[in-house]
This record gives sequence, structure tokens and C-alpha cells, in this order.
Amino acid sequence: MGAMDDLFHRYRELLREVEAAMAPLLARHRATLRCAPGCAACCQALSLSTIEALVVGEAFRALPPAAQKAVRSQAQTPGDRCPFLLENLCAIYPARPLICRTHGLAIGYVDEEREAIEVSACPRNFADDFPFTADDLLLLDPFNDRLSLLNQGFATAMGGEPKPRLAMADIILAKPLP
Repeated sequence: MGAMDDLFHRYRELLREVEAAMAPLLARHRATLRCAPGCAACCQALSLSTIEALVVGEAFRALPPAAQKAVRSQAQTPGDRCPFLLENLCAIYPARPLICRTHGLAIGYVDEEREAIEVSACPRNFADDFPFTADDLLLLDPFNDRLSLLNQGFATAMGGEPKPRLAMADIILAKPLP
């Protein structure tokens, strides 16, 4: 297995670990979660690390021509909505980035300055006064740290420095990597 294959294997393993960490939270909050096919409230145009951009770009190119055309058309229209949404469904769902996989759950981030856990949660799933405990949160920082290391490894394998994050529209419209 070459260095690039190993990095993509490690990326897929990271996604499996995120989904495994999510499973007990999905079970715990089953009655609270309103997320379902067709709900696209959290689906925004994002920027991605190079390794995720390559995975998403490959998934885009594998779409049927009509879907590619629709996604490309949406990417040409500036806005906050994810260009991969077709009829409020993700056109690249199996290849969606790490952050998209976690939407709907309550995410915990370490705020080092305040020395506290910051919570980000969909208001459709959790009321503003929801009494979160540590058991309610998916702590995403360790996964994001690993994603950053994978992206650095990818840049090294390509003989350079990590690239800036790429906008989804740029991936779709095939603008070259900086």
C-alpha cells in the first residue's frame, strides 16, 4: 500500500471511529433528534481540508451527469446553502465530510481561553435550555486533530505544505488546488 492509499485508508478509519462514537449518542437522543432525510437545516456551504476535498471531488465526478449539472449550477450561485443538496438530500451522502456526519448531535468543543466546553447543537433537536452533560456530547476536537494530521501527511506525500481549506463550490467548479 502506497503512502496515499494509506492516508485515504486512515481517513476512512477516522470516519468509522466518528460514526462509532456517534452511535450511543444517536441511541440516547433518539426521541429528541428530528433529523431525517429531507431536513437540510444544517447543510451549509463549507470549506474542506485537501484530503476531504479530494474525496468529495471524486464523489462529485461519480454522480450521474444530470446530478453533476444540477450541483454545478448551484455551486455557481453564491450562498450559504450546500451546493450538494438536491431536493434537500445530499447528493454525495456516502462521501460527506466529517462535520456533515455529525450534524444533528450536540457537539462539544474545548474553549481553551475560557477553560470550558462549548456546545453547538441544532435548535431543532435541542432546546436552548437543554441540560447537557458530558454524556450528551460528541467531543469532536480529537477527531478534528487527527483529520488535521492526516491532511498534513497528505501534503507531505504530495511534496509540499498543507493547502488552505477549499470551498465546496471551488471543488465542484474544478478550480485548481492553490
